[in-house]
Amino acid sequence: MIKGKYKRKYLNSINIQSVISATILAVMGIAFIVMPQVFATSLNITREIAAPADRVWNIISNVDNETAYWSTFKEIKNINKTDDIIEREVTISAGPQNNTSHQIVTLYPKLMKIQTNLTEGLVTGTRILQLDPISDNKTRVDAVWDIDLSGIPIIGRGFVENGIRQTTDEALSRIAQAAQ
Repeated sequence: MIKGKYKRKYLNSINIQSVISATILAVMGIAFIVMPQVFATSLNITREIAAPADRVWNIISNVDNETAYWSTFKEIKNINKTDDIIEREVTISAGPQNNTSHQIVTLYPKLMKIQTNLTEGLVTGTRILQLDPISDNKTRVDAVWDIDLSGIPIIGRGFVENGIRQTTDEALSRIAQAAQ
């Protein structure tokens, strides 16, 4: 049995340890709730193209030809294709060799919108391409990425985000060039 001043020191050390343990558990709990949001990234890239919306739509809706515009798409292999929904596997040239992305592409012709769900791979999430006719001969293209980078090491996430932004800018430039 502990007596006197040693008992007080012992009890104080237990209280300090309890406070430290409780603090660590609280921080871990907050981190567990917040962490998924830390990995999520949204990118919005817009480009005006001097071409009618129908001409731009004919280019972007030919999703089997995306390798011509998206430089990181090395190869597209369709797994299943029904009406306006395509399940595919895309080999990505950026990142580890033979990196693949499983994607579900949905075309919305009346809305002039394409939604690509990246369901498996180092980067998951969605990419939406949306056309907005500004005039008879001018179209705005909005590219919106909502992605999860948790499959990428922390040190590389900034590079990946910048790479996606740059690749999207380049793709929209190539699309504009083809449409004009």
